[in-house]
Amino acid sequence: MTADLPRPRRPMVRSGFMGTALLLLAAALPVPVLAAPGQDASSLWDRAALLFKDLPHPLIIFTFLFFLCLAEGLFLYLSDPERAQKRRLKNRLKYQNNLDRTLPQDSLLRSDGFGTNPWMRSFFKKIRRLEQIQTLLREADVSWSVATFLLLTLICGALGLSLGYYRQGTLGGVVGLLLGCMAPYRVVVFKKKRRLKKFEKQLPEALDLMARGLKAGHAFAAGLQMVGEEMPAPAGQEFFKAFKEYNHGMDLNTALINLCQRVELRELRFFATAVIIQRETGGNLTDILEKIAGLIRERFKLRNQIKALTAEGRLSGWILVLMPPVLFLIMLKLNPEYTMLLINHDLGRFMALTALTFQALGILAIRKIVNIKV
Repeated sequence: MTADLPRPRRPMVRSGFMGTALLLLAAALPVPVLAAPGQDASSLWDRAALLFKDLPHPLIIFTFLFFLCLAEGLFLYLSDPERAQKRRLKNRLKYQNNLDRTLPQDSLLRSDGFGTNPWMRSFFKKIRRLEQIQTLLREADVSWSVATFLLLTLICGALGLSLGYYRQGTLGGVVGLLLGCMAPYRVVVFKKKRRLKKFEKQLPEALDLMARGLKAGHAFAAGLQMVGEEMPAPAGQEFFKAFKEYNHGMDLNTALINLCQRVELRELRFFATAVIIQRETGGNLTDILEKIAGLIRERFKLRNQIKALTAEGRLSGWILVLMPPVLFLIMLKLNPEYTMLLINHDLGRFMALTALTFQALGILAIRKIVNIKV
């Protein structure tokens, strides 16, 4: 048994609070105050007494002490270094408790996302485009069904149409309708990209964890379970789904293929292909996993170096893209009549469209130069 170490005190913080409390409390007590040279002290005290003549002094003191203790309690709570660790530990325990309860059902009884109404399911399954939306929702780990996504798209489109038509008329209504219908789709795509980036960063650590488990004598399926239990989402969640599929009778190759279908990542396909080939031809799986993890880390390093080398080009591209509209707004503020010739006059509109066309071509050229695939 080891005794718990005492928590460190904060004597300077507490002394600062107590000193401030004593000073303010002394200022609140009915004692004569210091007056400036040439000014009567009694007159200052009389003015102060007139301000607080209707309030009893104990009420003032108790109110002050209440807010002082409240401020000190908030400060001590927010400055506690163990608060963040306790919150992370609580979230981790909650994730572990919900892992076995939620993931097996999601892995084995996969919902198609077309709802429970029979005629709605038959209508949605006839449209192949909706299958791509269903795949996108599954890859983004969004709990919406396809019907919910379509309903949300219609609501956002109607809202954009109403606002655009109210502000700018027919043209504004059309633009608002298009933007409103695209908003839910862009949100789901953003969540998918963010989830893929997070999974890609977690993948080398997951492979190293599986390699260490294989070195310790565990089976490959136990390594999948270990990653699912030890690592946070999304890597832990997806590997645990693969483990549950294999644990409930599915072939391991099929479980790995389903994992690659849920997460469209090139590095994950390398991992699944290597494991499938190793199961058929043999080999040292530990070395394979370590080499794949090292390869992924080297790709990260090379990608960061490319970003650093192309930072100047990307900054130049942003400056060239933003400079024309900023100059247009500045000139519109300084001389509106001269600037509006680009919109009202035929030659001005032709010049503006030509400039926008060349600017779009420049954006595509700069993007092609600085975006180097690794």
